[in-house]
Amino acid sequence: MFRIPTLMARFCRRYSSTNNNGPISASLIDIMPEVHDALRQAPQLVVALESTIITHGMPYPHNLDTALEVEHIVRQQGAVPATIAIVGGRIKVGVGADQLRLLARADSGATVKTSRRDMAYVLAAGLNGGTTVAGTLLIAQSVAIRIFATGGIGGVHREGERTMDISADLIELGRCPVAVVSSGVKSILDIPRTLEYLETQGVCVATYGSDDCAFPAFYTRSSGSRAPYNLSDATAAAKVLHINRELGLRSGILIGVPIPELYALDSGEMDQVIAEALREANQKQIHGKEVTPFILSAVSQLTRGKSLDANMALIKNNARVAAEIAVELNRIENGSSVRNRDVDATKLAKTAAGAPLIIGGSVIDVCITVLEDDLKLDGATYHAKQGTSPGGVARNIAEGIYKIYGNVNLISAVGNDQNGAYIRQLLPDHCASSIVTLGTCPTASFSVLLDRSGDCRLVVGDMAAHQAITPEWIKSHKHLIQQAPLTVIDANISEAAMTTVFDECLHYDRPVFFEPTDMRIADRPYSGSPQLAALARQTVKFTSPNLYELRQLARALQYPGPIGTTTLEAYSTVHDLLADLKPLGAYVNRTIENVLVTLGQYGVAVFRRCPETVPFFDTDGQYLRQPAGTSCARFYAGRKQTQIVNVSGAGDSFTSGFIVAAIAGRTEGGCVAVAFEAAGCALRSRGAVAERYFDAAHPCWTDATGATYRTF
Repeated sequence: MFRIPTLMARFCRRYSSTNNNGPISASLIDIMPEVHDALRQAPQLVVALESTIITHGMPYPHNLDTALEVEHIVRQQGAVPATIAIVGGRIKVGVGADQLRLLARADSGATVKTSRRDMAYVLAAGLNGGTTVAGTLLIAQSVAIRIFATGGIGGVHREGERTMDISADLIELGRCPVAVVSSGVKSILDIPRTLEYLETQGVCVATYGSDDCAFPAFYTRSSGSRAPYNLSDATAAAKVLHINRELGLRSGILIGVPIPELYALDSGEMDQVIAEALREANQKQIHGKEVTPFILSAVSQLTRGKSLDANMALIKNNARVAAEIAVELNRIENGSSVRNRDVDATKLAKTAAGAPLIIGGSVIDVCITVLEDDLKLDGATYHAKQGTSPGGVARNIAEGIYKIYGNVNLISAVGNDQNGAYIRQLLPDHCASSIVTLGTCPTASFSVLLDRSGDCRLVVGDMAAHQAITPEWIKSHKHLIQQAPLTVIDANISEAAMTTVFDECLHYDRPVFFEPTDMRIADRPYSGSPQLAALARQTVKFTSPNLYELRQLARALQYPGPIGTTTLEAYSTVHDLLADLKPLGAYVNRTIENVLVTLGQYGVAVFRRCPETVPFFDTDGQYLRQPAGTSCARFYAGRKQTQIVNVSGAGDSFTSGFIVAAIAGRTEGGCVAVAFEAAGCALRSRGAVAERYFDAAHPCWTDATGATYRTF
């Protein structure tokens, strides 16, 4: 986390000269790095998100799932999410995944629903707080965030003319020049009086995409009241935000977005349900800020969960709309709708299918290269040089895909240490929400012993951090599986986690790419529980073993013949190698539709049940299943490489290149050509992942034939 830098503090002070609200002291606020960078480079792109939805608005795990998905939706549109909350007496602008889990699982009674009036106490007492619309507005304005997405705002309560029960949200909207994107006013309130009060506060109220200006009422698309104006699209909304600032107005804008029609509830039914919930609240003497969460919970029970589904749907939709407005506002004020952090124009265009998902280990590799020729593991002392670099099969593949393709998601775990921070920096900002940060366990590490030629001779490691990739963590990010054209796992994750991945992929009908990682664990999907093996047979469509890992897979799948033990280096000819390889590869291919056997300097053997011309994915990014049939074996000879620096990550880069090309719809030969080029980049790099790969104009992409092969 960053505290507000001096530059931002000066900006806030300058901005407050036209705002009697005044900024919160910078010393009380921590800003997440992703948000910090965006506020410095393109503040229009930041979308604030409140946290009472997490702490008091929904039950667990719906609250956590929704919070994570809302952030993901904002990023998908090209904007930057900033969930605002209070953790341990510190204001957080941008909340990490671990803090989201803490807030989501906490007892709502122990976490304070925090508006302006509560903030001083909550911070002074060092408590956790879920910020309301009012509290979030106050903080957002202090750090110059101009757009805020929420579910519904508070308002004038029913019988407010008698009780004077008026939400602080309305007061804060009149004080803060921030646009609030919501599904109007919660339907449990007096909406006509709320709109009158907003007018008194000088708040511009408009509907979004409603030609008749019908103002929404949270669960229902129309409240029966009308807004003064309608904004037809994101561009129209962004223009209003821009002019609001140019005018120097000190009041906010409320944009009412109707709930998606599919999830909207019947207004007559909702009136009856709300009336009953209000009677129950009166009977139980529920008052003040406890009224809204009590009634929302009661409404959920009375509608048998339909209101909860509606709540989740409208929040996600509002986040999408807010992000689209943010991107347009950035275009209007900066002349660009693309973040500085985004992909270079030379990178491949992303397919409509979305980003592949990688699940598995993140590691720091300590590489020790022996400088003498006669290395023996006999306890003697050898001269060597040492280097440290990020590693881990899943992490390597994710970084490679990110650098070639421009987008990826990673579910992994790191320690709360320098190594963990370093690993995070190398991946897209949005990956931070799906990487577990451990407080009691260091980032996993491997010590890799390389001989003088760069070949790996021994690896020892501390891998305890991998156990933090739990089934619960995977389930909380199942939306990433749903949206991914392909989910890649390495063999480092636990059997329970692997079972969960396969189960979710089966549910969403998504293919799995299994990376065996190491010969000792290469058979895990098929040698574990019967449930795991059955799920693996249904979902694993790709695997990329080396010779030794292929043998392990064949054993686990009960290959009936003898399995050799000859090392790769001991084969005198490629013909002899392929002769031993073919029956094993063909047998594994009965279970796994695409078997890519990496053979070091020799090349790669591909086993499929279809011709080479058949792509792996169609133009929409959907996996093309293969019919049952005879296995076809094709061998692609490796390319001669010069200036080899390190071989430890070449296989992972091969996999990265292959996946990118496959999702792009290339044929088998084209995929192998791209994969070979990616592996070559890694061989010439000091780290496991190349510093740079290649762009869309590289011959590996433009060559119509791709890599050449011969059948065997």
